[in-house]
Amino acid sequence: MKRVISAILLTVFFLTLAGCKPAPPSEPDNLTGRWKDSYGLTEYRFNSDGTMKIEALNLGSFQGTYSVEGSQITIQYKVVIKTVKETYDFRVDGNTLYLDDQEFTRKE
Repeated sequence: MKRVISAILLTVFFLTLAGCKPAPPSEPDNLTGRWKDSYGLTEYRFNSDGTMKIEALNLGSFQGTYSVEGSQITIQYKVVIKTVKETYDFRVDGNTLYLDDQEFTRKE
């Protein structure tokens, strides 16, 4: 009887672990297009060749590049003479892009 209970508990344990695996990382192809934040202040345009453009209300637009490694995206662009490099955890869920805690909606 103890063996049956142990076997059942082990089965439940392994099934629980299998259900806890993380969601697969977003594919870079899902990222291609225009994404605007919910306030309409910032827009990202990601191109399939790894180039991108940021348009920020009242600040102008900035050309740059991006690279994806797993569930992280690194964005690099130049503001006047300074190069800015930012890394975010990202995921795409349908028409919503998440960069850390920021939400963007697909526009194209």
